[in-house]
Amino acid sequence: MPPNTPSPTPVALITGGASGIGLHIAEHLVQRGWNVTIVDYDDVGGKKAAERLGSQTFFAQADVSDYDQQAAAFAKTWERWARLDFVVANAGVADTTNFYTQEAEPREDGAPPPRPNTAVLDIGLMGVVYSAYLGLHYFRRNKEEGKIRGGKIVATASMCGLYAAAGMPGYTAAKHGVVGLTRALGGWFGGKGKGRGEGVTVNCICPGLVDTSLTAGTLVEVADERHVTPMSTIVRAVEGFLEDGEKNGLVAECSVGNIHYREQMEYGDEEARWLMTADWEEMLRAKMAGDGEVEANSSAET
Repeated sequence: MPPNTPSPTPVALITGGASGIGLHIAEHLVQRGWNVTIVDYDDVGGKKAAERLGSQTFFAQADVSDYDQQAAAFAKTWERWARLDFVVANAGVADTTNFYTQEAEPREDGAPPPRPNTAVLDIGLMGVVYSAYLGLHYFRRNKEEGKIRGGKIVATASMCGLYAAAGMPGYTAAKHGVVGLTRALGGWFGGKGKGRGEGVTVNCICPGLVDTSLTAGTLVEVADERHVTPMSTIVRAVEGFLEDGEKNGLVAECSVGNIHYREQMEYGDEEARWLMTADWEEMLRAKMAGDGEVEANSSAET
């Protein structure tokens, strides 16, 4: 295929694609005939996965918490296939800092405790933010008969993005952030949002306990099998988002064999609804133009 000629085959980029959920999604897409870029920090595992999946798969090593490294992986994908249709923002790690075991007594030098390890947020939240940001850039470069074709994003959150896990505060914070990002972007690109004409969808999955490297040797080892969510449920949820262009800003809770689409909580009152759906850009523009107070127009699906 000549340079800069878009691939006739759809292209996906999957972070954290060398193992676990990301690898299963990659396998599913390759079986469907997709081209797939696997992005992962694990250089050995990533190369092995790409080699096993065949010529439709390309591996780009990157630390997704580093914007420049992740941007380079997206750029290599575009250089290879000149299109990008689907981004799975999946990379994540577990908590490594225990909030509850700090010593009560001050250190001898009087200093505060050492800085906590924030990798769970840097990778699990900021890495997803970067993936979405870069994905939107390349979606806008997708052209078909002169028109922007858009693309789809699915982020991997967790049930910890819906419920608070007291033993994993950092992980809970990261996954709540992913759910919030999904709903905000989905509100912009779907329904009555300002970006609804761009052909972009943003959704996320919130799996329960899944047998991956993240849970190996911990919960999966002690949990009853009936509490473990199979990969087939995860893949089915992702496939549902991939096939339905009307789903936007949705959160799919994946629990064992069930998929529950979880709505945003109801507004407490009409003042809260107004505040969260107001078109602030338009109101400020009108204010600067001297139009006086204007009624807020919804900028997102409510």
